[in-house]
Amino acid sequence: MQQKFFVIYALNPNEGSEKLNAFLAQHAGSRVERQFVADGANSYWSIVVSYIPNKTPEAKSRAKRTVDYRDHLSPEHFAIYARLRTLRNKLAEEQGSPAYAIFTNEQLAAMAQLSEYSLDSLAAIEGIGEKRLNLYGDVFLAELRQSHGEHP
Repeated sequence: MQQKFFVIYALNPNEGSEKLNAFLAQHAGSRVERQFVADGANSYWSIVVSYIPNKTPEAKSRAKRTVDYRDHLSPEHFAIYARLRTLRNKLAEEQGSPAYAIFTNEQLAAMAQLSEYSLDSLAAIEGIGEKRLNLYGDVFLAELRQSHGEHP
């Protein structure tokens, strides 16, 4: 979070107000604190705006890009991916954690395309470390095996 300071003179508020309003229009969700400083003809409002800097245009466009795995996976792999996503979302809801904290969509897509179902094959997927394997590996392997008609 950053801060920007403004002064709006009591006897000539237009210029300061315009600058403040223009800034606020660019930074939605800002917090504004104000204090009046009484000094006769030199009285003014001291204003502090706390804000989160806007992302760069490149970061905004990356954030808006989402992958539709239906377009990137075969119908069979997408069906497995959908089952894994449902399992992940259920676990996340039960634990009160964000779904991506369990596995990302990209990791689920990689799981859906595995030809071998083992902890080693899950560990080979980028970003899946020992902690996630210990917490979720067996549950997701069981779902993968069941999706192929195997018994866990």
